Amino acid sequence: MNKIIPILSLVFFLCGCSNNERIRVTVSNPLPADRSAETVELLVADLEAAMTNFDPAAVIVTDQKGTEVPSQIIYAGKAEPVALIFQPAVAAGAKSVYYVTMGTAQKYAPRAFGRFVPERMDDYAWENDRIAFRIYGTALIEKDGPSNGLDVWIKRTDRLVIDRWYADYLAGKNTYHDDNGEGCDCYKVGRTLGAGALAPFVNDSLWLAINFESHQTLDNGPLRTSFRLSYPPFLVNGTMVTETRTISLDAGSQLTKIVEEYTGMETDFPVAAGIVKRDEGMSLDTPSGEPAIAYRLDGGEGGITYVGTVLTTPSTGKIESYNHFLILTTFTPRQKLTYYTGAGWSKWGFETDQSWTDYLSDYYLKLQNPLKITVN
Repeated sequence: MNKIIPILSLVFFLCGCSNNERIRVTVSNPLPADRSAETVELLVADLEAAMTNFDPAAVIVTDQKGTEVPSQIIYAGKAEPVALIFQPAVAAGAKSVYYVTMGTAQKYAPRAFGRFVPERMDDYAWENDRIAFRIYGTALIEKDGPSNGLDVWIKRTDRLVIDRWYADYLAGKNTYHDDNGEGCDCYKVGRTLGAGALAPFVNDSLWLAINFESHQTLDNGPLRTSFRLSYPPFLVNGTMVTETRTISLDAGSQLTKIVEEYTGMETDFPVAAGIVKRDEGMSLDTPSGEPAIAYRLDGGEGGITYVGTVLTTPSTGKIESYNHFLILTTFTPRQKLTYYTGAGWSKWGFETDQSWTDYLSDYYLKLQNPLKITVN
């Protein structure tokens, strides 16, 4: 799984370190299970305070043996860098040591990528080495009607496929709706939440926005792709509301992170993340104490697509309504709501229902028990 390690889990010891040419980073794992493919984050401001020679264009991260580890400077859409990320490997209950130094970094093969796709009616598509997603812009409304739900493309290759699949589709060479050996877009969204989008759920009604009207790419690989979408105002129980989604995906993760913001409502209100029901699908049980929902969609010879959503806020209920399986929580005005949603495939890594629900449980457990970082 992938996530940002909260700043509260990071302790800096800056005293006496201002002239250091490298920084020692100790990553501690509080869980009794090995961990990898999780993203840890160091603030650039802290690195600059600890190293007089810090240069974001020349950062190298190495392990204790001196082997370079892929890393990425995060800009989050700003002109100046804000963070350094990398993915450590830490054994169960153990610690791993890494070093941040300056030099000429290797060229890392991208494992996360996303872009606006104007040639396909203003899609925004993003992917990593495990899964791919897309969401719809306003140009598609005239053809297919409104939809602000989340589409998922299942993959069975660690190669990045978005550009090639779109190019082949638009050239008439083949369609990404069929599995040509690497996966496919076999998921149908329509006027629904699709594979885990979120919407206000006020007065027991689901209030859907339309397609996004503007986008901003924030970061783009090699370890993380992120972007922001803005939606036109829409009506929620008599009040005009605007929605902004900031979406990111890190290498190695089946789930994409979504940060939701709503403006227009002045008091707390219920929201729902949902997975659309299909005749060939069924919900899967998740542990009662976990704020998560899971679903399986049987595609026959095409295999089983698994979908799942994990909240970071307390769930106020799980219901079946408006042809969706919904998990409810509360949105507080002028704050942000973060959750994770995504999918897996029986043809690549998830052979059973249990393997998928176990993945979601493990994801939630790691969110609750982040890696702890000490820097000196």
